Amino acid sequence: MNPIESQLEAVVAQLFDEWPALIGFSVEALEAPPRAAAETQLERELVLANVETFPWTGYSRDLLGEIAVPLLELIEEEPQARDLLRGRTFARRLH
Repeated sequence: MNPIESQLEAVVAQLFDEWPALIGFSVEALEAPPRAAAETQLERELVLANVETFPWTGYSRDLLGEIAVPLLELIEEEPQARDLLRGRTFARRLH
């Protein structure tokens, strides 16, 4: 795993640790229409979409900014992370 992938993995793990109701989210290319109502533009090319929470399903819209900020910080620090995010879905691991 390269260093940027490791950083991305750490950011995503921290999001799931900080927000226990967060089940998953997707990062899509801006030109691809998001499949969910809860969406926000991350940056010029990417959209954060399909944010799912449980048991508080209405909470997903509230988490958009909480998810977007660390992802944008990663992109700013490591622009190559943009390519790692595009078209990916991140889901909580349940054990």
